[in-house]
Amino acid sequence: MRFNFYIATPPLSFLLPIFLKVKIKAFLKVDDYTSLNRQTLTKPTMKNQFYLLLVSSFILTNCTSTKSLKFTQKEDDIVRTETLKSFLNENKRPKVVLRVKESSMNVTEIENNSYLFNAIENQLLDSGFTVRDRQLFNQIINNEENNIDYKQLKEKSDTDLIIELTKLDTQVIYETNKYYDQKNREKIIPNFQYQRYGASVEFKVVMINTNEFAGVYKFNYTPCVTGCIISKSFSEIQRERKRKQNQEEQGYEGVERDELELFIKNATHKLVEEMRYY
Repeated sequence: MRFNFYIATPPLSFLLPIFLKVKIKAFLKVDDYTSLNRQTLTKPTMKNQFYLLLVSSFILTNCTSTKSLKFTQKEDDIVRTETLKSFLNENKRPKVVLRVKESSMNVTEIENNSYLFNAIENQLLDSGFTVRDRQLFNQIINNEENNIDYKQLKEKSDTDLIIELTKLDTQVIYETNKYYDQKNREKIIPNFQYQRYGASVEFKVVMINTNEFAGVYKFNYTPCVTGCIISKSFSEIQRERKRKQNQEEQGYEGVERDELELFIKNATHKLVEEMRYY
């Protein structure tokens, strides 16, 4: 599953013919407009030439500036306990298991997001935790027929903490009617909304030995915090084309950056930092 986003904006190629016709009709008298439709382009009048030039200039003026979107970072929502912090101060390499709340996802979503679960476990390993196999842990719980004695569960699983992924939302919509020009000036478009997808992930931590609720951690991915370009100026497009023409064709290798996976890794790193130090 890839983390996709979209932007709701009408294509210029669709609007341009309508815009031209409306503007020309507005500028010209009825007789001039009728005669303009009948004339060929090889025999324009001086008056019509002037109006066409005026309309073209107006369109180009509105299409020659770079525009970008910006959203304010949404705050994380964290509930901590001193008990967990004290435990982690005494246990530098705690044994943890990741559990996925199946009621919050269907089977297809769980299968499609398995690479994200692996990313969480890898980040926990990289942070110095000992990570238990989540499938074996689930088997132990299922064998207990839902009568879970947490002290026995700790002995059988040899696990200290359960980190439960309670919610993963990859379609949090951010919208605005504002954009910023190339001089970072705020502009407002009435009756129109730009939209981008964000995401959120929520963890719950349980200490198995005491069956103690130890914290809830919700992290948010907000798109375009530093700005996302939604249109480029004509001069900037020309410069980019010229640079590419002047560059020699070279072989390269690369992988596509997955924003959602990167967000999940960063969220897991922040989770560990919050658990240990705050």
